[in-house]
Amino acid sequence: MTTFSLSCFDQWPSLLFISLLIILLILNFWPYAGGFAWRLAFRSGGGSPPIPGPAGLPFLGSPSLLASPQSHRILAKASAALEATRLMAFSLGHTRLVIASHPDTAREILTGSAFSNRPIKDSARRLMFHRAVGFAPSGEHWRRLRRIVATHLFCPRRIARSEAWRQGCIGELMEGLCLCKRRERDGVVELRWALQAASLRSVWMTVFGRWVEEEREELVEMVKEGYELLGKFNWGDYFPIRILDLQSIGRRSDELRTKVFTYLGRIVAERKMHNAASGDGDGGGGGGDFLSILLGLPDEDRLSDMDMLAVLW
Repeated sequence: MTTFSLSCFDQWPSLLFISLLIILLILNFWPYAGGFAWRLAFRSGGGSPPIPGPAGLPFLGSPSLLASPQSHRILAKASAALEATRLMAFSLGHTRLVIASHPDTAREILTGSAFSNRPIKDSARRLMFHRAVGFAPSGEHWRRLRRIVATHLFCPRRIARSEAWRQGCIGELMEGLCLCKRRERDGVVELRWALQAASLRSVWMTVFGRWVEEEREELVEMVKEGYELLGKFNWGDYFPIRILDLQSIGRRSDELRTKVFTYLGRIVAERKMHNAASGDGDGGGGGGDFLSILLGLPDEDRLSDMDMLAVLW
Protein backbone atom coordinates (compact mmCIF):
# COMPACT_ATOMS: atom_id res chain seq x y z
CA MET A 1 0.00 0.00 0.00
CA THR A 2 1.33 3.46 -0.98
CA THR A 3 0.86 6.43 1.37
CA PHE A 4 0.88 10.02 0.06
CA SER A 5 1.70 12.99 2.24
CA LEU A 6 -0.56 15.99 1.77
CA SER A 7 1.85 18.38 3.52
CA CYS A 8 3.38 19.42 0.19
CA PHE A 9 -0.07 20.45 -1.10
CA ASP A 10 -0.50 22.59 1.98
CA GLN A 11 2.58 24.60 0.94
CA TRP A 12 1.28 25.40 -2.53
CA PRO A 13 -0.25 28.77 -1.58
CA SER A 14 3.06 29.91 -0.10
CA LEU A 15 5.04 28.70 -3.11
CA LEU A 16 2.58 30.37 -5.46
CA PHE A 17 2.84 33.64 -3.53
CA ILE A 18 6.64 33.55 -3.62
CA SER A 19 6.63 32.80 -7.37
CA LEU A 20 4.26 35.70 -8.05
CA LEU A 21 6.40 37.97 -5.90
CA ILE A 22 9.52 37.04 -7.86
CA ILE A 23 7.73 37.67 -11.14
CA LEU A 24 6.51 41.05 -9.92
CA LEU A 25 10.02 41.98 -8.84
CA ILE A 26 11.40 41.04 -12.26
CA LEU A 27 8.68 43.03 -14.01
CA ASN A 28 9.38 45.96 -11.70
CA PHE A 29 13.07 45.98 -12.54
CA TRP A 30 12.88 45.00 -16.21
CA PRO A 31 12.56 46.13 -18.92
CA TYR A 32 14.05 49.51 -18.18
CA ALA A 33 16.17 51.84 -20.29
CA GLY A 34 19.76 51.19 -19.32
CA GLY A 35 18.96 47.92 -17.58
CA PHE A 36 18.76 46.51 -14.09
CA ALA A 37 21.40 48.68 -12.40
CA TRP A 38 19.90 51.91 -13.72
CA ARG A 39 16.46 50.80 -12.54
CA LEU A 40 17.85 50.30 -9.05
CA ALA A 41 19.35 53.78 -9.09
CA PHE A 42 16.23 55.56 -10.33
CA ARG A 43 13.44 53.50 -8.74
CA SER A 44 12.80 56.06 -5.99
CA GLY A 45 12.38 58.93 -8.45
CA GLY A 46 10.19 57.10 -10.95
CA GLY A 47 10.25 57.51 -14.68
CA SER A 48 13.12 56.68 -16.99
CA PRO A 49 16.70 57.89 -16.70
CA PRO A 50 17.64 60.71 -19.07
CA ILE A 51 20.09 58.36 -20.84
CA PRO A 52 18.74 55.84 -23.39
CA GLY A 53 20.09 52.33 -23.50
CA PRO A 54 19.25 48.62 -23.86
CA ALA A 55 17.18 46.99 -21.14
CA GLY A 56 19.27 43.84 -21.13
CA LEU A 57 18.39 40.81 -19.03
CA PRO A 58 16.95 40.82 -15.52
CA PHE A 59 19.72 40.96 -12.89
CA LEU A 60 22.43 40.32 -15.54
CA GLY A 61 22.17 43.45 -17.64
CA SER A 62 23.92 43.41 -21.03
CA PRO A 63 27.10 41.32 -20.71
CA SER A 64 26.86 40.39 -24.41
CA LEU A 65 27.96 43.94 -25.29
CA LEU A 66 31.40 43.25 -23.82
CA ALA A 67 31.74 39.54 -24.60
CA SER A 68 33.64 39.97 -27.86
CA PRO A 69 37.13 41.26 -28.73
CA GLN A 70 35.23 43.61 -31.08
CA SER A 71 33.23 45.13 -28.21
CA HIS A 72 33.95 48.67 -29.39
CA ARG A 73 32.14 47.93 -32.67
CA ILE A 74 29.25 46.20 -30.93
CA LEU A 75 28.82 49.18 -28.58
CA ALA A 76 28.98 51.61 -31.52
CA LYS A 77 26.27 49.67 -33.39
CA ALA A 78 24.06 49.51 -30.29
CA SER A 79 24.46 53.26 -29.74
CA ALA A 80 23.57 54.00 -33.36
CA ALA A 81 20.55 51.68 -33.27
CA LEU A 82 19.16 53.45 -30.19
CA GLU A 83 20.11 56.91 -31.53
CA ALA A 84 22.28 57.31 -28.43
CA THR A 85 25.69 58.00 -29.95
CA ARG A 86 26.35 60.91 -27.59
CA LEU A 87 25.67 58.82 -24.49
CA MET A 88 24.20 55.38 -23.95
CA ALA A 89 23.50 53.65 -20.65
CA PHE A 90 23.68 49.93 -19.96
CA SER A 91 24.13 47.59 -17.02
CA LEU A 92 26.45 44.80 -15.98
CA GLY A 93 24.92 43.19 -12.93
CA HIS A 94 24.45 45.92 -10.33
CA THR A 95 27.03 48.21 -12.02
CA ARG A 96 25.93 51.18 -14.12
CA LEU A 97 27.94 52.02 -17.25
CA VAL A 98 27.82 54.68 -19.96
CA ILE A 99 29.36 54.61 -23.42
CA ALA A 100 30.15 57.71 -25.49
CA SER A 101 30.35 57.18 -29.26
CA HIS A 102 30.63 60.86 -30.13
CA PRO A 103 33.93 62.81 -29.95
CA ASP A 104 32.40 65.83 -28.20
CA THR A 105 30.93 63.71 -25.41
CA ALA A 106 34.11 61.67 -25.10
CA ARG A 107 36.17 64.85 -24.79
CA GLU A 108 33.85 66.18 -22.10
CA ILE A 109 34.16 62.94 -20.13
CA LEU A 110 37.94 62.79 -20.43
CA THR A 111 38.49 66.42 -19.44
CA GLY A 112 35.68 66.89 -16.90
CA SER A 113 35.85 66.31 -13.16
CA ALA A 114 32.83 63.96 -12.95
CA PHE A 115 34.93 61.04 -14.21
CA SER A 116 38.24 62.02 -12.61
CA ASN A 117 38.41 58.78 -10.59
CA ARG A 118 38.95 55.59 -12.56
CA PRO A 119 36.92 52.58 -11.32
CA ILE A 120 39.32 50.10 -9.73
CA LYS A 121 39.03 46.54 -10.96
CA ASP A 122 39.61 43.78 -8.44
CA SER A 123 42.75 42.67 -10.25
CA ALA A 124 44.14 46.24 -10.27
CA ARG A 125 43.52 46.59 -6.55
CA ARG A 126 45.15 43.25 -5.75
CA LEU A 127 48.15 44.20 -7.91
CA MET A 128 48.41 47.49 -5.93
CA PHE A 129 47.78 49.62 -9.03
CA HIS A 130 45.44 51.83 -7.00
CA ARG A 131 48.54 53.20 -5.21
CA ALA A 132 50.23 54.16 -8.51
CA VAL A 133 49.59 57.23 -10.64
CA GLY A 134 47.51 55.46 -13.31
CA PHE A 135 44.75 54.22 -10.98
CA ALA A 136 45.12 56.26 -7.78
CA PRO A 137 41.95 58.19 -6.86
CA SER A 138 42.04 61.95 -7.16
CA GLY A 139 43.51 63.45 -4.01
CA GLU A 140 46.75 64.39 -2.27
CA HIS A 141 48.45 61.05 -2.94
CA TRP A 142 47.67 61.23 -6.66
CA ARG A 143 48.84 64.86 -6.89
CA ARG A 144 52.11 63.95 -5.18
CA LEU A 145 52.69 61.03 -7.57
CA ARG A 146 51.86 63.21 -10.57
CA ARG A 147 54.28 65.88 -9.39
CA ILE A 148 57.07 63.32 -8.92
CA VAL A 149 56.51 61.73 -12.34
CA ALA A 150 56.19 65.04 -14.18
CA THR A 151 59.27 66.52 -12.53
CA HIS A 152 61.64 63.56 -12.53
CA LEU A 153 60.50 61.08 -15.20
CA PHE A 154 58.83 62.92 -18.09
CA CYS A 155 60.76 66.18 -18.03
CA PRO A 156 62.74 67.00 -21.23
CA ARG A 157 66.10 66.72 -19.49
CA ARG A 158 65.35 63.22 -18.22
CA ILE A 159 64.01 62.09 -21.59
CA ALA A 160 67.10 63.41 -23.38
CA ARG A 161 69.34 61.67 -20.84
CA SER A 162 67.76 58.28 -21.60
CA GLU A 163 67.94 58.69 -25.38
CA ALA A 164 70.99 56.43 -25.67
CA TRP A 165 69.12 53.62 -23.89
CA ARG A 166 66.16 53.93 -26.23
CA GLN A 167 68.38 53.97 -29.33
CA GLY A 168 70.11 50.83 -28.11
CA CYS A 169 66.76 49.09 -27.56
CA ILE A 170 65.56 50.07 -31.04
CA GLY A 171 68.81 48.87 -32.62
CA GLU A 172 68.53 45.46 -30.94
CA LEU A 173 64.85 45.27 -31.90
CA MET A 174 65.64 45.85 -35.58
CA GLU A 175 68.46 43.31 -35.53
CA GLY A 176 66.17 40.75 -33.92
CA LEU A 177 63.40 41.36 -36.46
CA CYS A 178 65.82 41.00 -39.38
CA LEU A 179 67.11 37.76 -37.91
CA CYS A 180 63.56 36.45 -37.45
CA LYS A 181 62.65 37.38 -41.01
CA ARG A 182 65.60 35.43 -42.38
CA ARG A 183 64.55 32.41 -40.34
CA GLU A 184 60.91 32.50 -41.38
CA ARG A 185 60.26 30.70 -44.65
CA ASP A 186 57.09 32.63 -45.44
CA GLY A 187 58.57 35.96 -44.39
CA VAL A 188 55.98 36.53 -41.64
CA VAL A 189 57.20 37.89 -38.32
CA GLU A 190 54.99 38.38 -35.28
CA LEU A 191 55.66 41.89 -34.02
CA ARG A 192 53.63 41.99 -30.83
CA TRP A 193 55.98 40.18 -28.47
CA ALA A 194 59.08 41.71 -30.05
CA LEU A 195 57.72 45.22 -29.53
CA GLN A 196 56.61 44.43 -25.99
CA ALA A 197 60.02 43.02 -25.11
CA ALA A 198 61.80 46.08 -26.51
CA SER A 199 59.40 48.40 -24.69
CA LEU A 200 59.94 46.48 -21.46
CA ARG A 201 63.71 46.78 -21.76
CA SER A 202 63.53 50.53 -22.46
CA VAL A 203 61.23 51.17 -19.49
CA TRP A 204 63.28 48.89 -17.24
CA MET A 205 66.48 50.77 -18.07
CA THR A 206 64.75 54.09 -17.38
CA VAL A 207 63.37 52.92 -14.05
CA PHE A 208 66.28 50.82 -12.73
CA GLY A 209 69.25 51.84 -14.87
CA ARG A 210 70.17 48.24 -15.63
CA TRP A 211 69.12 45.24 -17.68
CA VAL A 212 69.93 41.64 -16.83
CA GLU A 213 69.58 39.53 -19.97
CA GLU A 214 69.34 36.33 -17.94
CA GLU A 215 66.14 37.64 -16.32
CA ARG A 216 64.42 38.64 -19.56
CA GLU A 217 62.13 35.62 -19.73
CA GLU A 218 61.00 35.99 -16.12
CA LEU A 219 60.28 39.71 -16.57
CA VAL A 220 58.37 39.19 -19.81
CA GLU A 221 56.21 36.51 -18.22
CA MET A 222 55.36 38.69 -15.21
CA VAL A 223 54.46 41.68 -17.37
CA LYS A 224 52.51 39.49 -19.79
CA GLU A 225 50.46 37.98 -16.96
CA GLY A 226 49.86 41.42 -15.47
CA TYR A 227 48.46 42.68 -18.79
CA GLU A 228 46.27 39.59 -19.05
CA LEU A 229 44.84 39.92 -15.54
CA LEU A 230 44.13 43.64 -15.94
CA GLY A 231 42.43 43.17 -19.31
CA LYS A 232 40.46 40.02 -18.53
CA PHE A 233 36.71 40.41 -18.06
CA ASN A 234 36.00 39.57 -14.42
CA TRP A 235 32.41 38.86 -13.37
CA GLY A 236 33.37 39.73 -9.81
CA ASP A 237 33.84 43.38 -10.81
CA TYR A 238 30.15 43.73 -11.65
CA PHE A 239 28.35 41.17 -9.50
CA PRO A 240 28.48 40.60 -5.72
CA ILE A 241 30.29 37.27 -6.18
CA ARG A 242 33.87 38.49 -5.79
CA ILE A 243 34.37 36.38 -2.69
CA LEU A 244 33.82 33.22 -4.77
CA ASP A 245 36.58 34.11 -7.30
CA LEU A 246 34.99 31.85 -9.91
CA GLN A 247 37.58 32.74 -12.57
CA SER A 248 40.61 32.50 -10.22
CA ILE A 249 41.58 36.06 -11.16
CA GLY A 250 41.90 37.07 -7.52
CA ARG A 251 44.13 34.12 -6.67
CA ARG A 252 46.35 34.66 -9.72
CA SER A 253 46.62 38.39 -8.98
CA ASP A 254 47.67 37.73 -5.39
CA GLU A 255 50.29 35.21 -6.53
CA LEU A 256 51.64 37.60 -9.17
CA ARG A 257 51.80 40.49 -6.68
CA THR A 258 53.82 38.36 -4.28
CA LYS A 259 56.20 37.31 -7.06
CA VAL A 260 56.62 40.83 -8.45
CA PHE A 261 57.03 42.56 -5.10
CA THR A 262 59.59 39.97 -3.99
CA TYR A 263 61.56 40.59 -7.17
CA LEU A 264 61.32 44.39 -6.96
CA GLY A 265 61.93 44.38 -3.20
CA ARG A 266 65.24 42.59 -3.79
CA ILE A 267 66.29 45.24 -6.33
CA VAL A 268 65.38 48.09 -3.95
CA ALA A 269 67.19 46.42 -1.04
CA GLU A 270 70.33 45.91 -3.16
CA ARG A 271 70.24 49.56 -4.25
CA LYS A 272 69.90 50.76 -0.66
CA MET A 273 72.83 48.57 0.42
CA HIS A 274 74.91 49.88 -2.48
CA ASN A 275 74.07 53.49 -1.60
CA ALA A 276 74.95 52.92 2.05
CA ALA A 277 78.25 51.26 1.14
CA SER A 278 79.19 54.06 -1.28
CA GLY A 279 78.19 56.78 1.18
CA ASP A 280 75.39 57.99 -1.08
CA GLY A 281 72.87 57.79 1.74
CA ASP A 282 69.33 57.64 0.35
CA GLY A 283 70.46 57.84 -3.26
CA GLY A 284 70.06 61.51 -4.00
CA GLY A 285 69.04 60.75 -7.56
CA GLY A 286 72.67 60.61 -8.65
CA GLY A 287 72.19 57.27 -10.38
CA GLY A 288 70.06 58.90 -13.09
CA ASP A 289 67.36 56.25 -13.00
CA PHE A 290 63.90 56.57 -11.47
CA LEU A 291 64.66 54.29 -8.51
CA SER A 292 67.55 56.54 -7.47
CA ILE A 293 65.22 59.52 -7.70
CA LEU A 294 62.55 57.86 -5.51
CA LEU A 295 65.14 56.92 -2.90
CA GLY A 296 66.48 60.47 -2.89
CA LEU A 297 63.17 62.33 -2.55
CA PRO A 298 62.86 64.86 0.29
CA ASP A 299 60.91 63.80 3.36
CA GLU A 300 57.71 65.60 2.33
CA ASP A 301 57.56 63.66 -0.96
CA ARG A 302 59.03 60.34 0.15
CA LEU A 303 56.91 57.25 -0.48
CA SER A 304 56.43 54.29 1.80
CA ASP A 305 58.12 51.05 0.77
CA MET A 306 54.84 49.52 -0.45
CA ASP A 307 53.86 52.64 -2.41
CA MET A 308 57.33 52.75 -3.95
CA LEU A 309 57.01 49.13 -5.10
CA ALA A 310 53.55 49.87 -6.52
CA VAL A 311 54.86 52.86 -8.48
CA LEU A 312 57.86 50.90 -9.80
CA TRP A 313 55.63 47.99 -10.81
